[in-house]
Amino acid sequence: MPLFGLIPLSAAAEAADWSASTYRGPCYVMAADERRARLYAASYFARPDAARLESGLRMESPWVRPRMVALQLTFRHVDRSAPEGTVVVPQSGGDNVVRLADWRTRLA
Repeated sequence: MPLFGLIPLSAAAEAADWSASTYRGPCYVMAADERRARLYAASYFARPDAARLESGLRMESPWVRPRMVALQLTFRHVDRSAPEGTVVVPQSGGDNVVRLADWRTRLA
């Protein structure tokens, strides 16, 4: 299973779109492809109380927007002990990983 790195772009750091997300930092996602990696991150970091547009629709997550979040294939194949959809968040103190979280358990 590939591991993708998602990195928010500094040029978009203050965009209102980030109100739809609970997190604005880099993360890694186990996913079969780029589209799924972005969707897993968007699902995991989604804010249920996200701002709404004038039309009443929720604002789209910045995690699915390439102009806001860069994506790179970090590893082509990682041990399958972590399931697809696992989101890895780097620790702010410098250590590599704080938690492994399967996005499906967060939705439950």
